[in-house]
Amino acid sequence: MRFTIALVLLINASMTHAQQYPDLENAIAATWQPHNVRVVWEPTFGDPALLAQWKNVNVESGLSECAHDVLTLSLRGLAQDGTPQRLTLKGRAYVFGDCWTVVERIKLGAVVTRENLVPHSCDWSNLRTTALLDPDAIAGKLAVRPLVPGRAILATDVRPKAVIRSGDPVTIVYEKDGVRVSLDGVAMKDGGIGERIPVRVPEVESNRLEGVIEDDATLRWVP
Repeated sequence: MRFTIALVLLINASMTHAQQYPDLENAIAATWQPHNVRVVWEPTFGDPALLAQWKNVNVESGLSECAHDVLTLSLRGLAQDGTPQRLTLKGRAYVFGDCWTVVERIKLGAVVTRENLVPHSCDWSNLRTTALLDPDAIAGKLAVRPLVPGRAILATDVRPKAVIRSGDPVTIVYEKDGVRVSLDGVAMKDGGIGERIPVRVPEVESNRLEGVIEDDATLRWVP
């Protein structure tokens, strides 16, 4: 008997959480464009179901770019008879979007292969936009920490394979308005394509410049 009561309560709680408020959820999802996300609204104050009876619904305040988490929203619209309506809602917006995870666990320092990547849906409410959305931005890179199935791969989870090692001779280049300046130096840190590392350059006063790695011997100077 106790088990039956507990089961009924659990089902009721799940149904409450699963209640959908498409007008409100679509308005919140629109703040994440161009990313395509799904929003689940969990109300704590106000009745979002009232919006289904309105027309010309507008969110006056409370929505910012990439809105999520606990929100207080002020909305206005028109009743079916044209009477102006206002509503204040409080609740939590759970944001779900596509990302990538691994099929099998990848060890620290191992290369992530394209074959080991699989699409995954995750809660962006805490991740915001730090999940990597392009598999080409993941494949071929090294795992900075162990990657496990079912967990979104974040930008901080992988890094390019090092093509320059600390102590390697390199050339750092600066181009602007058709003028090209190049200086020889020594890399002060390991780095892969697209990473920014310091370079020791005796010819400059500070004895150091920073550049973005373009290949195994050339960096683009970043003033």
